[in-house]
Amino acid sequence: MKNKEYAEVKALEALSWLSKNPDRFADFLHLNGASISDIFERSKDPEFLVFIIEYCLSSDEIAIECSYALSIKPEELMEILSLLPGGDSYNWT
Repeated sequence: MKNKEYAEVKALEALSWLSKNPDRFADFLHLNGASISDIFERSKDPEFLVFIIEYCLSSDEIAIECSYALSIKPEELMEILSLLPGGDSYNWT
């Protein structure tokens, strides 16, 4: 069953995946203003976890690469986002 804890684990796995991709990780750090030294502390912050998943959803290419690394379907990233506190999914209609 997917729940908040599942979403938090997947967000941290996504962060781990990002950290292994230097160009994506640099872009991620630049966009959220984080430094490598404060990633550990910020990874405990629900808002930061939301930002990780939002970044992974920022382009089809990133979403596909990330979901492959996490062994999930790309559309599951939206579900993970909606399970995180403050990550309510958007209605685009």
